[in-house]
Amino acid sequence: MSTPLGQELRRLRKERGLRLEDVANGTGITLQYLSMLEKGARKSVSFEIMSDISRFYGVPLDYFAAFLKEDDSEPLTDVEIMLWQAINEKVRDEIYYKKGKSLKDIFSKVLK
Repeated sequence: MSTPLGQELRRLRKERGLRLEDVANGTGITLQYLSMLEKGARKSVSFEIMSDISRFYGVPLDYFAAFLKEDDSEPLTDVEIMLWQAINEKVRDEIYYKKGKSLKDIFSKVLK
């Protein structure tokens, strides 16, 4: 049974007339993992994967928050919140302003 996130990922893909293979090639995420996300077989998704998906579809990372279940998750740690904010700023800059450094650069500075 699919999750709300899985349903939305499938909708975005179908809306654009893409195959899972197209999304896998465009994001660098394996076909199997993407299939599991759409089917709801993966209960958690990393920030990096959601960032790649967000960038591929041209959708702000915050958009996907509405499709994540709150009741199954634990509160984020301070480090996770800081990383989430850094990723959101980076994706926003890349999508809306076409500027910025790679996420690798951001993580290396944040985790020092």
